[in-house]
Amino acid sequence: MGLNPIEYRPWDGQRSKHARRFLVIADSILRHNLRSKWFLAVLIVGTFLAFALNIIFTSITPHESLTPELMASQMNNGLFYIFMVILVSMVCSDLLAEDSRSNSLVLYLSRALRPEGYLLGKLTGAFITLAIFGLFPPIILAIAVTATQSGPDYLSSAKVILETVVAGIWATFFLIPIGLMVSSLTSRRTYAAVGTFMALFVLGIISGIFVQFDANWQLLDPGSVLAMSMNVIFGLGLPEQVDTWLFGAAIFAFTIPPLILVYWRILRKGVGK
Repeated sequence: MGLNPIEYRPWDGQRSKHARRFLVIADSILRHNLRSKWFLAVLIVGTFLAFALNIIFTSITPHESLTPELMASQMNNGLFYIFMVILVSMVCSDLLAEDSRSNSLVLYLSRALRPEGYLLGKLTGAFITLAIFGLFPPIILAIAVTATQSGPDYLSSAKVILETVVAGIWATFFLIPIGLMVSSLTSRRTYAAVGTFMALFVLGIISGIFVQFDANWQLLDPGSVLAMSMNVIFGLGLPEQVDTWLFGAAIFAFTIPPLILVYWRILRKGVGK
């Protein structure tokens, strides 16, 4: 029997290229989450509460143009951050924890997949999945407000739309390193999800307790750091009481060290330690 009658198609081997392997992991993460009823439920409710209503009411309210203050206030509202924390906890919970439990990580790395590619695939998959909430709805909101503005200054509105894209990318990425770090420390996805949520929640509580003594204590809260950084992106600046260097240190601490720890854990798992 020939090959065509059984519809055999030879594999061209493109997925075996190192430059493309992380995309396979990312695609798998996206598809897995889009099949999850819990993820879709939280995504729909969060998008409706944090953005859909704002898109409707802001569009029908008379306005001259899209302003940085408007978008900063929309993206810094509590609902956006709360649902982002929940989604990060859900998406990142089994990215590394499940692979550790099933020893799939060892299998990945034994198939000539580099640790860098594995981590990049997990990071990219989480980012693309979370962008459905953290990036696209803010852009839609900005475009809707611009399309319904009464003023002629579309150039300034276009500038704010570009700032919204940057702010959305940053908001989507910011919490992922913490989620990956917690997921790398356990082999139980439930522990990883709860641990990520509680870590972010507890830091906010501690920050709220000590902020009355020094305004810089709010930099211990990831939510406050995220809100301040988006204000900076929109050109609104930092509060006068907040030290610029400490603000930069907080951004570094919430992103780079967690990724370094995750990479180190992947290396240890890869050599069977």
